[in-house]
Amino acid sequence: MGDRTAATSAGTPHHVVHRRNDGSACFFSDEDHLVYLDCLKEAAERQGCAIHAYVLMPDHVQLLVSLDSETRLAQRLSGLGEHYVEYVNYTYQRNGAFWEEDPKITGIGDEQDLLGCYREIETAPVRARLAPGPADYRWSSHRHHACGGEDAVIRDHPVYLGLGTTQLARQLAYNELFCDAPDSGVPARIRPATGRDPALDAGRLEDGIARSVRGIAWQSMNARKRLIAGRLRPHDGSTRSLETPDDLAKARASGARRFASK
Repeated sequence: MGDRTAATSAGTPHHVVHRRNDGSACFFSDEDHLVYLDCLKEAAERQGCAIHAYVLMPDHVQLLVSLDSETRLAQRLSGLGEHYVEYVNYTYQRNGAFWEEDPKITGIGDEQDLLGCYREIETAPVRARLAPGPADYRWSSHRHHACGGEDAVIRDHPVYLGLGTTQLARQLAYNELFCDAPDSGVPARIRPATGRDPALDAGRLEDGIARSVRGIAWQSMNARKRLIAGRLRPHDGSTRSLETPDDLAKARASGARRFASK
């Protein structure tokens, strides 16, 4: 993966591959995919990074991300992964290791390499025989880039925007990159991952209503936490969110002192 302590120039794109630690599945329902994407969007906005492309595969995730250094990117990905694991553990009543310790992070050198990375990420479901074509797979950014679908996670890279002066022109040029994309030769379907997690299997097969209620409860708690963190910001001029109990307590105490002094 290279020297993860070496700084790179601001905005350098990186290809990230984050896998389950044992090769088993990361996602068992549509809701799991949606929660991961919500965690991804939140993390990107909070940490000031840009997600240019993604695909959520059964046993791993691939991202095209711009940030200022590999070290910082690895740290932010760790936080994103832990947030999603909180949801999985709460919903499926599991614990223990989930992701590989270190995601694979590769810097992208030039424009052609970057366009090739878009293609590599968004054709992954086709190569894995999960879909007949990139646009047939729901859990990737391909429909945003090639079909004009809105995707709140994506921030378009200047190289993509440079493919054309209008959205339609960009879509047509982008589709040209996939003219010789691999053909899976099979109908679109989700193939199970090679490994299985017994704890997640048990959670998937139990009463679906109970599992869904836990998932909704976790999302509700997370939304409340984000609301509080957004209202209680540091008063030192920084943009850091207040998310730990100590942070929130200090912010409330600071607000009380300011109110009392008026």
